[in-house]
Amino acid sequence: MTPRFSLLAKIYLSTAVAVTALFAAAGWFLEQQASLALHDGVEHEVRASLGTIDASLQSRAEHLSTASALLASMSDIRKAFGTGGRATIRDTAAEFWARAQAGRADASNAAFAVADPDGTVLASVGGQTPSALSEGRQLPPSLLNPARRAFPKQSGAFAAWDGTVWQVLATPVYVDSGESTALLSILLAAHPVTGQTLQELKERTGGSDFLLRVGGRTVLATLGDRAAEQVELRAERFAIRPTALRDGEGTALAELWAVRSFEPVAARVAVLRRTIVIAWLIAMTMGLVLSYLLARRIVRPVRALNQAALAVSRENYSTRVPEDSHDELGVLARTFNQMSASIEETRAAQIRSSQIAAVGRLAASIAHDLRNPLSAIVGGTEMLADFDLPPDQMKQTAVHVHKAARRMNELLSEIGQVARAEPGRRVRCSAEELVRAAVESQQSKAGLQNVSIRQRVDGELMVHCEKSRVERVLINLIANSLEVLPDDGEISIDASRAGESVRIDVSDNGPGVPAEIRGQLFQPFVTAGKKNGLGLGLALARQTMLDHGGDLEWVASEKGARFRLRLPLAG
Repeated sequence: MTPRFSLLAKIYLSTAVAVTALFAAAGWFLEQQASLALHDGVEHEVRASLGTIDASLQSRAEHLSTASALLASMSDIRKAFGTGGRATIRDTAAEFWARAQAGRADASNAAFAVADPDGTVLASVGGQTPSALSEGRQLPPSLLNPARRAFPKQSGAFAAWDGTVWQVLATPVYVDSGESTALLSILLAAHPVTGQTLQELKERTGGSDFLLRVGGRTVLATLGDRAAEQVELRAERFAIRPTALRDGEGTALAELWAVRSFEPVAARVAVLRRTIVIAWLIAMTMGLVLSYLLARRIVRPVRALNQAALAVSRENYSTRVPEDSHDELGVLARTFNQMSASIEETRAAQIRSSQIAAVGRLAASIAHDLRNPLSAIVGGTEMLADFDLPPDQMKQTAVHVHKAARRMNELLSEIGQVARAEPGRRVRCSAEELVRAAVESQQSKAGLQNVSIRQRVDGELMVHCEKSRVERVLINLIANSLEVLPDDGEISIDASRAGESVRIDVSDNGPGVPAEIRGQLFQPFVTAGKKNGLGLGLALARQTMLDHGGDLEWVASEKGARFRLRLPLAG
Protein backbone atom coordinates (compact mmCIF):
# COMPACT_ATOMS: atom_id res chain seq x y z
CA MET A 1 0.00 0.00 0.00
CA THR A 2 1.48 3.31 -1.09
CA PRO A 3 1.04 6.10 1.51
CA ARG A 4 -0.75 9.24 0.43
CA PHE A 5 1.96 11.43 1.93
CA SER A 6 5.41 9.99 2.48
CA LEU A 7 7.23 10.41 5.77
CA LEU A 8 10.00 12.25 3.93
CA ALA A 9 7.47 14.78 2.60
CA LYS A 10 5.96 15.30 6.06
CA ILE A 11 9.34 15.79 7.75
CA TYR A 12 10.60 18.05 4.96
CA LEU A 13 7.45 20.17 4.80
CA SER A 14 7.25 20.59 8.57
CA THR A 15 10.95 21.48 8.74
CA ALA A 16 10.64 23.86 5.78
CA VAL A 17 7.67 25.63 7.37
CA ALA A 18 9.49 25.89 10.70
CA VAL A 19 12.70 27.17 9.10
CA THR A 20 10.80 29.65 6.92
CA ALA A 21 8.82 30.98 9.86
CA LEU A 22 11.93 31.19 12.05
CA PHE A 23 14.03 33.02 9.48
CA ALA A 24 11.14 35.31 8.55
CA ALA A 25 10.53 36.20 12.20
CA ALA A 26 14.26 36.73 12.80
CA GLY A 27 14.59 38.92 9.68
CA TRP A 28 11.53 40.94 10.61
CA PHE A 29 12.83 41.38 14.17
CA LEU A 30 16.26 42.51 12.97
CA GLU A 31 14.75 44.92 10.45
CA GLN A 32 12.43 46.38 13.08
CA GLN A 33 15.24 46.72 15.61
CA ALA A 34 17.53 48.38 13.07
CA SER A 35 14.78 50.75 11.95
CA LEU A 36 13.98 51.58 15.57
CA ALA A 37 17.65 52.18 16.32
CA LEU A 38 18.02 54.50 13.34
CA HIS A 39 14.87 56.41 14.24
CA ASP A 40 16.02 56.67 17.83
CA GLY A 41 19.33 58.03 16.57
CA VAL A 42 17.55 60.75 14.63
CA GLU A 43 15.34 61.49 17.62
CA HIS A 44 18.43 61.76 19.80
CA GLU A 45 20.01 64.17 17.35
CA VAL A 46 16.90 66.31 17.37
CA ARG A 47 16.75 66.25 21.16
CA ALA A 48 20.38 67.30 21.18
CA SER A 49 19.35 70.16 18.89
CA LEU A 50 17.05 71.43 21.63
CA GLY A 51 20.02 71.86 23.94
CA THR A 52 21.82 73.76 21.19
CA ILE A 53 18.76 75.96 20.69
CA ASP A 54 18.62 76.78 24.37
CA ALA A 55 22.37 77.41 24.42
CA SER A 56 22.16 79.70 21.36
CA LEU A 57 19.24 81.68 22.74
CA GLN A 58 20.95 81.86 26.11
CA SER A 59 24.09 83.12 24.40
CA ARG A 60 22.12 85.92 22.80
CA ALA A 61 20.44 86.66 26.17
CA GLU A 62 23.80 86.70 27.95
CA HIS A 63 25.13 89.29 25.53
CA LEU A 64 22.10 91.46 26.10
CA SER A 65 22.35 90.84 29.81
CA THR A 66 26.02 91.79 29.97
CA ALA A 67 25.57 94.93 27.91
CA SER A 68 22.51 96.01 29.86
CA ALA A 69 24.08 95.24 33.22
CA LEU A 70 27.14 97.27 32.25
CA LEU A 71 25.07 100.28 31.34
CA ALA A 72 22.93 99.94 34.46
CA SER A 73 25.98 99.87 36.71
CA MET A 74 27.66 102.95 35.28
CA SER A 75 27.39 106.05 37.51
CA ASP A 76 27.16 108.32 34.48
CA ILE A 77 24.19 106.35 33.20
CA ARG A 78 22.47 106.50 36.58
CA LYS A 79 23.15 110.20 36.88
CA ALA A 80 21.85 110.90 33.38
CA PHE A 81 18.75 108.72 33.89
CA GLY A 82 18.16 110.36 37.26
CA THR A 83 17.69 113.82 35.62
CA GLY A 84 14.44 112.69 34.02
CA GLY A 85 15.18 114.57 30.80
CA ARG A 86 14.22 112.58 27.78
CA ALA A 87 16.77 114.15 25.47
CA THR A 88 19.55 113.55 27.97
CA ILE A 89 18.40 109.95 28.52
CA ARG A 90 18.12 109.37 24.76
CA ASP A 91 21.57 110.77 23.97
CA THR A 92 23.25 108.97 26.84
CA ALA A 93 21.55 105.65 26.02
CA ALA A 94 22.44 105.91 22.34
CA GLU A 95 26.06 106.74 23.09
CA PHE A 96 26.64 103.94 25.54
CA TRP A 97 24.56 101.38 23.54
CA ALA A 98 26.70 102.08 20.50
CA ARG A 99 29.80 101.35 22.59
CA ALA A 100 28.32 98.14 23.98
CA GLN A 101 27.35 96.89 20.47
CA ALA A 102 30.65 97.83 18.82
CA GLY A 103 31.95 94.89 16.77
CA ARG A 104 28.74 92.88 17.01
CA ALA A 105 27.48 91.57 13.64
CA ASP A 106 23.88 91.51 14.76
CA ALA A 107 23.90 95.02 16.28
CA SER A 108 21.95 96.37 13.31
CA ASN A 109 18.95 94.18 14.22
CA ALA A 110 19.05 94.86 17.97
CA ALA A 111 16.78 97.35 19.69
CA PHE A 112 17.37 99.26 22.92
CA ALA A 113 14.90 101.31 24.92
CA VAL A 114 14.66 103.07 28.29
CA ALA A 115 11.39 103.14 30.22
CA ASP A 116 10.47 104.88 33.46
CA PRO A 117 9.39 102.87 36.52
CA ASP A 118 5.76 103.10 35.36
CA GLY A 119 6.60 101.46 32.01
CA THR A 120 6.47 104.47 29.73
CA VAL A 121 9.17 104.37 27.05
CA LEU A 122 11.41 107.44 27.50
CA ALA A 123 13.96 106.72 24.73
CA SER A 124 14.39 104.20 21.96
CA VAL A 125 17.68 103.55 20.14
CA GLY A 126 19.18 100.79 17.98
CA GLY A 127 19.16 99.72 14.39
CA GLN A 128 15.62 98.29 14.35
CA THR A 129 13.01 99.46 16.84
CA PRO A 130 9.60 97.75 17.13
CA SER A 131 6.55 99.96 17.55
CA ALA A 132 6.00 98.60 21.08
CA LEU A 133 9.26 100.28 22.16
CA SER A 134 8.60 103.63 20.52
CA GLU A 135 8.92 106.67 22.71
CA GLY A 136 5.83 107.39 24.72
CA ARG A 137 4.46 103.84 24.44
CA GLN A 138 3.44 101.94 27.52
CA LEU A 139 5.23 98.61 28.06
CA PRO A 140 2.88 95.63 27.96
CA PRO A 141 2.18 93.96 31.30
CA SER A 142 3.82 90.77 30.03
CA LEU A 143 7.15 92.64 30.20
CA LEU A 144 6.55 95.20 32.94
CA ASN A 145 5.12 92.88 35.57
CA PRO A 146 7.89 90.24 35.34
CA ALA A 147 10.48 93.06 35.52
CA ARG A 148 8.90 94.39 38.68
CA ARG A 149 8.69 90.94 40.21
CA ALA A 150 12.34 90.20 39.40
CA PHE A 151 13.61 93.61 40.70
CA PRO A 152 16.46 94.20 41.33
CA LYS A 153 17.43 91.27 39.05
CA GLN A 154 17.13 91.02 35.28
CA SER A 155 14.19 89.28 33.62
CA GLY A 156 13.94 87.74 30.15
CA ALA A 157 11.03 86.85 27.93
CA PHE A 158 9.78 86.74 24.33
CA ALA A 159 7.45 89.21 22.75
CA ALA A 160 5.54 89.30 19.46
CA TRP A 161 5.78 92.80 17.95
CA ASP A 162 4.94 93.87 14.42
CA GLY A 163 4.69 90.23 13.22
CA THR A 164 8.14 89.38 14.56
CA VAL A 165 9.13 87.41 17.60
CA TRP A 166 11.63 89.24 19.80
CA GLN A 167 13.86 88.02 22.59
CA VAL A 168 13.71 90.76 25.26
CA LEU A 169 15.77 91.34 28.41
CA ALA A 170 14.65 93.86 31.06
CA THR A 171 17.38 95.34 33.31
CA PRO A 172 16.47 97.66 36.23
CA VAL A 173 18.50 100.85 36.84
CA TYR A 174 18.24 101.69 40.53
CA VAL A 175 19.89 103.58 43.37
CA ASP A 176 20.74 101.74 46.55
CA SER A 177 20.97 104.05 49.55
CA GLY A 178 21.67 101.27 52.00
CA GLU A 179 18.28 101.52 53.64
CA SER A 180 16.17 101.29 50.48
CA THR A 181 16.46 100.74 46.76
CA ALA A 182 14.95 103.24 44.33
CA LEU A 183 14.09 102.22 40.72
CA LEU A 184 15.20 104.93 38.30
CA SER A 185 14.36 103.29 34.96
CA ILE A 186 14.15 100.04 33.05
CA LEU A 187 16.55 99.15 30.24
CA LEU A 188 15.02 97.00 27.50
CA ALA A 189 17.35 95.16 25.08
CA ALA A 190 15.77 93.03 22.30
CA HIS A 191 16.89 90.88 19.43
CA PRO A 192 14.44 89.74 16.70
CA VAL A 193 14.17 86.01 15.78
CA THR A 194 14.86 86.11 12.03
CA GLY A 195 15.69 83.72 9.24
CA GLN A 196 19.34 84.41 9.93
CA THR A 197 18.75 83.34 13.53
CA LEU A 198 17.27 80.02 12.38
CA GLN A 199 20.12 79.51 9.90
CA GLU A 200 22.66 80.03 12.69
CA LEU A 201 20.80 77.45 14.78
CA LYS A 202 20.90 74.98 11.87
CA GLU A 203 24.66 75.41 11.53
CA ARG A 204 25.18 74.94 15.24
CA THR A 205 23.02 71.77 15.41
CA GLY A 206 24.74 69.95 12.59
CA GLY A 207 22.01 70.16 9.97
CA SER A 208 18.68 70.14 11.78
CA ASP A 209 16.14 72.40 10.12
CA PHE A 210 14.03 74.88 12.07
CA LEU A 211 10.54 76.30 11.68
CA LEU A 212 9.17 79.27 13.60
CA ARG A 213 5.42 78.94 13.96
CA VAL A 214 3.09 81.63 15.22
CA GLY A 215 -0.59 80.97 15.65
CA GLY A 216 -0.30 77.50 14.06
CA ARG A 217 1.31 78.92 10.92
CA THR A 218 4.93 78.79 9.80
CA VAL A 219 6.36 82.29 9.48
CA LEU A 220 10.06 81.45 9.18
CA ALA A 221 11.90 78.28 8.12
CA THR A 222 15.30 77.10 7.05
CA LEU A 223 13.45 74.94 4.50
CA GLY A 224 11.75 76.10 1.36
CA ASP A 225 8.02 76.86 1.40
CA ARG A 226 7.11 73.53 -0.20
CA ALA A 227 9.35 71.55 2.14
CA ALA A 228 7.95 73.40 5.16
CA GLU A 229 4.45 72.55 3.96
CA GLN A 230 5.42 68.87 3.74
CA VAL A 231 6.59 68.99 7.36
CA GLU A 232 3.12 70.14 8.39
CA LEU A 233 1.22 67.68 6.16
CA ARG A 234 3.47 64.64 6.59
CA ALA A 235 4.66 65.03 10.15
CA GLU A 236 5.14 61.24 10.51
CA ARG A 237 8.03 61.45 8.03
CA PHE A 238 9.99 63.80 10.26
CA ALA A 239 11.39 63.88 13.78
CA ILE A 240 9.92 67.08 15.26
CA ARG A 241 10.74 68.56 18.65
CA PRO A 242 9.02 71.88 19.45
CA THR A 243 10.29 74.57 21.85
CA ALA A 244 7.73 77.04 23.15
CA LEU A 245 8.73 80.73 23.14
CA ARG A 246 6.83 82.28 26.05
CA ASP A 247 6.25 85.82 27.25
CA GLY A 248 6.89 86.95 30.80
CA GLU A 249 3.48 85.68 31.96
CA GLY A 250 4.18 82.16 30.61
CA THR A 251 1.90 82.44 27.59
CA ALA A 252 3.24 80.68 24.50
CA LEU A 253 3.67 83.21 21.72
CA ALA A 254 5.30 80.92 19.19
CA GLU A 255 6.92 77.53 18.68
CA LEU A 256 10.37 76.83 17.38
CA TRP A 257 10.39 73.40 15.69
CA ALA A 258 13.61 71.44 15.35
CA VAL A 259 13.05 69.14 12.36
CA ARG A 260 15.05 66.22 10.99
CA SER A 261 13.75 64.18 8.01
CA PHE A 262 13.45 60.40 8.21
CA GLU A 263 14.26 60.02 4.50
CA PRO A 264 17.93 59.14 5.10
CA VAL A 265 16.76 56.67 7.72
CA ALA A 266 14.22 55.21 5.29
CA ALA A 267 16.92 54.84 2.65
CA ARG A 268 19.22 53.09 5.09
CA VAL A 269 16.36 50.87 6.28
CA ALA A 270 15.54 49.98 2.64
CA VAL A 271 19.16 49.00 2.04
CA LEU A 272 19.15 47.02 5.27
CA ARG A 273 15.85 45.35 4.34
CA ARG A 274 17.21 44.40 0.92
CA THR A 275 20.34 42.99 2.53
CA ILE A 276 18.25 41.03 5.03
CA VAL A 277 16.01 39.65 2.26
CA ILE A 278 19.03 38.50 0.23
CA ALA A 279 20.61 36.95 3.31
CA TRP A 280 17.23 35.39 4.19
CA LEU A 281 16.89 33.85 0.72
CA ILE A 282 20.41 32.44 0.85
CA ALA A 283 19.91 31.10 4.37
CA MET A 284 16.49 29.67 3.44
CA THR A 285 17.87 27.90 0.39
CA MET A 286 20.72 26.42 2.38
CA GLY A 287 18.36 25.54 5.23
CA LEU A 288 15.86 23.81 2.92
CA VAL A 289 18.58 21.84 1.14
CA LEU A 290 20.09 20.83 4.47
CA SER A 291 16.63 19.94 5.81
CA TYR A 292 15.97 17.74 2.79
CA LEU A 293 19.29 15.94 3.15
CA LEU A 294 18.74 15.41 6.88
CA ALA A 295 15.15 14.26 6.30
CA ARG A 296 16.34 11.74 3.68
CA ARG A 297 18.95 10.47 6.10
CA ILE A 298 16.33 10.08 8.83
CA VAL A 299 13.78 8.40 6.55
CA ARG A 300 16.23 6.00 4.85
CA PRO A 301 16.14 3.41 7.71
CA VAL A 302 12.35 3.70 7.86
CA ARG A 303 12.08 2.95 4.14
CA ALA A 304 14.41 -0.01 4.55
CA LEU A 305 12.22 -1.30 7.38
CA ASN A 306 9.12 -0.85 5.23
CA GLN A 307 10.64 -2.80 2.32
CA ALA A 308 11.76 -5.53 4.69
CA ALA A 309 8.27 -5.70 6.25
CA LEU A 310 6.75 -6.08 2.76
CA ALA A 311 9.20 -8.91 2.05
CA VAL A 312 8.24 -10.62 5.32
CA SER A 313 4.56 -10.26 4.42
CA ARG A 314 5.38 -12.23 1.24
CA GLU A 315 6.86 -14.97 3.46
CA ASN A 316 10.48 -14.02 2.74
CA TYR A 317 11.62 -14.46 6.32
CA SER A 318 15.33 -14.27 5.47
CA THR A 319 15.08 -10.50 4.93
CA ARG A 320 17.34 -8.35 7.13
CA VAL A 321 17.87 -4.59 7.48
CA PRO A 322 21.14 -2.74 8.20
CA GLU A 323 21.94 -2.05 11.85
CA ASP A 324 24.29 0.88 11.24
CA SER A 325 22.85 3.41 13.71
CA HIS A 326 22.85 3.60 17.49
CA ASP A 327 19.63 5.54 18.01
CA GLU A 328 16.01 4.41 18.33
CA LEU A 329 15.90 3.44 14.64
CA GLY A 330 18.95 1.24 15.15
CA VAL A 331 17.24 -0.46 18.10
CA LEU A 332 14.14 -0.94 15.93
CA ALA A 333 16.25 -2.44 13.12
CA ARG A 334 17.91 -4.91 15.50
CA THR A 335 14.52 -5.84 16.95
CA PHE A 336 13.13 -6.36 13.45
CA ASN A 337 16.05 -8.59 12.47
CA GLN A 338 15.60 -10.64 15.64
CA MET A 339 11.89 -10.96 14.86
CA SER A 340 12.59 -12.07 11.27
CA ALA A 341 15.15 -14.61 12.44
CA SER A 342 12.72 -15.95 15.04
CA ILE A 343 9.92 -16.20 12.48
CA GLU A 344 12.25 -17.91 10.01
CA GLU A 345 13.32 -20.48 12.58
CA THR A 346 9.75 -21.06 13.73
CA ARG A 347 8.54 -21.37 10.15
CA ALA A 348 11.26 -23.85 9.29
CA ALA A 349 10.39 -25.88 12.38
CA GLN A 350 6.70 -25.79 11.46
CA ILE A 351 7.46 -26.92 7.91
CA ARG A 352 9.58 -29.80 9.18
CA SER A 353 6.91 -30.76 11.65
CA SER A 354 4.17 -30.48 9.02
CA GLN A 355 6.18 -32.56 6.57
CA ILE A 356 6.78 -35.25 9.15
CA ALA A 357 3.11 -35.18 10.16
CA ALA A 358 2.00 -35.28 6.52
CA VAL A 359 4.23 -38.23 5.78
CA GLY A 360 2.93 -40.01 8.85
CA ARG A 361 -0.69 -39.30 7.98
CA LEU A 362 -0.11 -40.29 4.37
CA ALA A 363 1.56 -43.54 5.41
CA ALA A 364 -1.19 -44.33 7.89
CA SER A 365 -3.90 -43.51 5.37
CA ILE A 366 -2.23 -45.56 2.64
CA ALA A 367 -1.80 -48.50 4.99
CA HIS A 368 -5.42 -48.21 6.10
CA ASP A 369 -6.88 -47.79 2.60
CA LEU A 370 -4.73 -50.53 1.04
CA ARG A 371 -5.40 -53.03 3.81
CA ASN A 372 -8.96 -53.89 2.67
CA PRO A 373 -8.28 -54.42 -1.06
CA LEU A 374 -5.00 -56.17 -0.25
CA SER A 375 -6.86 -58.53 2.11
CA ALA A 376 -9.33 -59.27 -0.66
CA ILE A 377 -6.51 -60.05 -3.07
CA VAL A 378 -4.69 -62.26 -0.56
CA GLY A 379 -7.89 -64.11 0.36
CA GLY A 380 -8.93 -64.57 -3.26
CA THR A 381 -5.55 -65.84 -4.40
CA GLU A 382 -5.42 -68.26 -1.44
CA MET A 383 -8.80 -69.67 -2.44
CA LEU A 384 -7.66 -70.06 -6.01
CA ALA A 385 -4.43 -71.71 -4.89
CA ASP A 386 -5.75 -73.96 -2.12
CA PHE A 387 -9.17 -75.00 -3.36
CA ASP A 388 -10.45 -76.60 -6.50
CA LEU A 389 -13.29 -74.22 -7.11
CA PRO A 390 -16.02 -74.63 -9.66
CA PRO A 391 -15.68 -72.47 -12.75
CA ASP A 392 -18.44 -70.05 -11.73
CA GLN A 393 -17.01 -69.50 -8.21
CA MET A 394 -13.49 -69.28 -9.62
CA LYS A 395 -14.61 -66.59 -12.04
CA GLN A 396 -16.40 -64.68 -9.26
CA THR A 397 -13.27 -64.87 -7.08
CA ALA A 398 -11.12 -63.57 -9.95
CA VAL A 399 -13.52 -60.66 -10.46
CA HIS A 400 -13.22 -59.73 -6.77
CA VAL A 401 -9.44 -59.87 -6.97
CA HIS A 402 -9.50 -57.74 -10.12
CA LYS A 403 -11.72 -55.11 -8.44
CA ALA A 404 -9.47 -54.97 -5.40
CA ALA A 405 -6.44 -54.49 -7.64
CA ARG A 406 -8.18 -51.68 -9.55
CA ARG A 407 -9.03 -49.99 -6.25
CA MET A 408 -5.40 -50.14 -5.18
CA ASN A 409 -4.39 -48.70 -8.55
CA GLU A 410 -6.83 -45.78 -8.13
CA LEU A 411 -5.47 -45.03 -4.65
CA LEU A 412 -1.92 -45.04 -5.96
CA SER A 413 -2.99 -42.73 -8.83
CA GLU A 414 -4.39 -40.20 -6.36
CA ILE A 415 -1.14 -40.25 -4.42
CA GLY A 416 0.81 -39.74 -7.62
CA GLN A 417 -1.27 -36.69 -8.52
CA VAL A 418 -0.16 -34.95 -5.33
CA ALA A 419 3.37 -34.66 -6.69
CA ARG A 420 2.33 -33.79 -10.23
CA ALA A 421 3.45 -30.27 -11.20
CA GLU A 422 3.84 -30.30 -14.98
CA PRO A 423 0.82 -29.01 -16.96
CA GLY A 424 -0.64 -31.43 -19.52
CA ARG A 425 -1.83 -30.81 -23.04
CA ARG A 426 -4.85 -28.52 -23.23
CA VAL A 427 -7.53 -28.77 -25.90
CA ARG A 428 -10.66 -26.86 -26.82
CA CYS A 429 -13.79 -28.73 -25.78
CA SER A 430 -17.37 -28.09 -24.75
CA ALA A 431 -18.62 -28.08 -21.19
CA GLU A 432 -21.37 -30.49 -22.27
CA GLU A 433 -18.77 -33.02 -23.41
CA LEU A 434 -16.91 -32.81 -20.09
CA VAL A 435 -20.07 -33.32 -18.05
CA ARG A 436 -21.33 -36.17 -20.22
CA ALA A 437 -18.04 -38.09 -19.98
CA ALA A 438 -17.97 -37.74 -16.20
CA VAL A 439 -21.61 -38.85 -15.84
CA GLU A 440 -21.14 -41.86 -18.10
CA SER A 441 -18.19 -43.06 -16.00
CA GLN A 442 -20.37 -43.08 -12.87
CA GLN A 443 -23.69 -44.06 -14.44
CA SER A 444 -23.48 -47.79 -13.64
CA LYS A 445 -22.61 -47.12 -10.00
CA ALA A 446 -25.47 -44.61 -9.77
CA GLY A 447 -27.84 -47.18 -11.28
CA LEU A 448 -26.89 -49.78 -8.66
CA GLN A 449 -27.70 -47.20 -5.91
CA ASN A 450 -30.88 -46.13 -7.70
CA VAL A 451 -29.50 -42.53 -7.83
CA SER A 452 -30.58 -40.29 -10.69
CA ILE A 453 -28.18 -37.80 -12.32
CA ARG A 454 -29.82 -34.76 -13.97
CA GLN A 455 -27.89 -32.61 -16.47
CA ARG A 456 -28.68 -29.07 -17.68
CA VAL A 457 -25.78 -27.85 -19.79
CA ASP A 458 -25.64 -25.17 -22.49
CA GLY A 459 -24.15 -26.94 -25.49
CA GLU A 460 -22.46 -23.77 -26.80
CA LEU A 461 -20.20 -23.24 -23.78
CA MET A 462 -16.57 -23.87 -24.75
CA VAL A 463 -13.47 -24.11 -22.54
CA HIS A 464 -9.74 -24.65 -23.14
CA CYS A 465 -8.40 -27.20 -20.65
CA GLU A 466 -6.67 -30.51 -19.87
CA LYS A 467 -9.68 -32.63 -20.60
CA SER A 468 -8.76 -35.66 -18.48
CA ARG A 469 -7.98 -33.58 -15.37
CA VAL A 470 -11.19 -31.55 -15.52
CA GLU A 471 -13.19 -34.75 -16.12
CA ARG A 472 -11.45 -36.22 -13.08
CA VAL A 473 -12.67 -33.22 -11.02
CA LEU A 474 -16.27 -33.80 -12.09
CA ILE A 475 -15.94 -37.56 -11.53
CA ASN A 476 -14.57 -36.92 -8.03
CA LEU A 477 -17.50 -34.65 -7.15
CA ILE A 478 -20.07 -37.15 -8.50
CA ALA A 479 -18.32 -40.04 -6.71
CA ASN A 480 -18.32 -38.07 -3.42
CA SER A 481 -22.08 -37.54 -3.76
CA LEU A 482 -22.69 -41.23 -4.56
CA GLU A 483 -20.81 -42.28 -1.42
CA VAL A 484 -23.11 -40.30 0.89
CA LEU A 485 -26.43 -40.45 -0.97
CA PRO A 486 -29.06 -42.97 0.08
CA ASP A 487 -31.18 -44.93 -2.40
CA ASP A 488 -33.44 -42.79 -4.59
CA GLY A 489 -31.06 -39.85 -4.22
CA GLU A 490 -30.53 -37.19 -6.89
CA ILE A 491 -27.48 -35.41 -8.34
CA SER A 492 -27.91 -32.23 -10.42
CA ILE A 493 -25.28 -30.78 -12.78
CA ASP A 494 -25.96 -27.28 -14.16
CA ALA A 495 -23.59 -25.44 -16.51
CA SER A 496 -24.10 -21.78 -17.56
CA ARG A 497 -22.19 -18.68 -18.54
CA ALA A 498 -21.24 -16.12 -15.86
CA GLY A 499 -19.55 -13.12 -17.49
CA GLU A 500 -16.31 -14.36 -19.05
CA SER A 501 -16.41 -17.66 -17.18
CA VAL A 502 -18.21 -21.01 -17.40
CA ARG A 503 -19.89 -21.95 -14.13
CA ILE A 504 -20.67 -25.65 -13.40
CA ASP A 505 -22.67 -26.45 -10.25
CA VAL A 506 -22.67 -30.05 -8.92
CA SER A 507 -25.29 -30.52 -6.17
CA ASP A 508 -27.10 -33.37 -4.42
CA ASN A 509 -29.87 -33.85 -1.91
CA GLY A 510 -27.77 -35.74 0.57
CA PRO A 511 -26.78 -34.87 4.14
CA GLY A 512 -24.44 -32.09 3.01
CA VAL A 513 -20.96 -31.13 4.23
CA PRO A 514 -20.44 -31.49 8.00
CA ALA A 515 -19.99 -28.11 9.71
CA GLU A 516 -16.75 -29.17 11.44
CA ILE A 517 -14.81 -29.56 8.16
CA ARG A 518 -16.23 -26.72 6.06
CA GLY A 519 -13.33 -24.39 6.93
CA GLN A 520 -10.70 -27.00 5.92
CA LEU A 521 -12.68 -28.63 3.11
CA PHE A 522 -10.01 -28.16 0.42
CA GLN A 523 -7.02 -29.06 2.58
CA PRO A 524 -5.29 -32.42 2.09
CA PHE A 525 -6.37 -35.42 4.19
CA VAL A 526 -9.63 -33.80 5.29
CA THR A 527 -12.57 -36.22 4.98
CA ALA A 528 -15.73 -37.13 6.84
CA GLY A 529 -18.63 -39.56 6.20
CA LYS A 530 -16.82 -41.48 3.42
CA LYS A 531 -16.06 -45.17 3.48
CA ASN A 532 -13.02 -44.94 1.20
CA GLY A 533 -10.46 -42.31 0.14
CA LEU A 534 -7.47 -40.38 1.43
CA GLY A 535 -9.13 -37.01 1.66
CA LEU A 536 -7.06 -35.78 -1.28
CA GLY A 537 -9.77 -35.56 -3.89
CA LEU A 538 -11.11 -32.03 -3.20
CA ALA A 539 -7.61 -30.64 -2.59
CA LEU A 540 -6.44 -32.01 -5.94
CA ALA A 541 -9.64 -30.90 -7.66
CA ARG A 542 -9.30 -27.30 -6.47
CA GLN A 543 -5.63 -27.21 -7.46
CA THR A 544 -6.63 -28.41 -10.92
CA MET A 545 -9.13 -25.56 -11.29
CA LEU A 546 -6.59 -23.01 -10.05
CA ASP A 547 -4.06 -24.31 -12.57
CA HIS A 548 -6.64 -23.59 -15.29
CA GLY A 549 -7.23 -20.00 -14.09
CA GLY A 550 -10.52 -20.91 -12.42
CA ASP A 551 -11.60 -22.05 -8.98
CA LEU A 552 -13.62 -24.61 -7.03
CA GLU A 553 -15.74 -23.56 -4.06
CA TRP A 554 -18.36 -24.92 -1.75
CA VAL A 555 -21.71 -23.08 -1.94
CA ALA A 556 -24.09 -23.11 0.98
CA SER A 557 -27.51 -24.59 0.18
CA GLU A 558 -30.68 -25.40 2.08
CA LYS A 559 -30.27 -29.18 1.56
CA GLY A 560 -27.40 -31.36 0.45
CA ALA A 561 -24.05 -30.25 -0.84
CA ARG A 562 -23.25 -27.91 -3.73
CA PHE A 563 -19.88 -27.35 -5.34
CA ARG A 564 -19.23 -24.72 -8.01
CA LEU A 565 -16.53 -24.95 -10.67
CA ARG A 566 -15.33 -21.89 -12.59
CA LEU A 567 -13.37 -22.08 -15.84
CA PRO A 568 -12.40 -19.22 -18.18
CA LEU A 569 -14.59 -19.08 -21.27
CA ALA A 570 -12.68 -20.06 -24.44
CA GLY A 571 -12.47 -17.36 -27.12
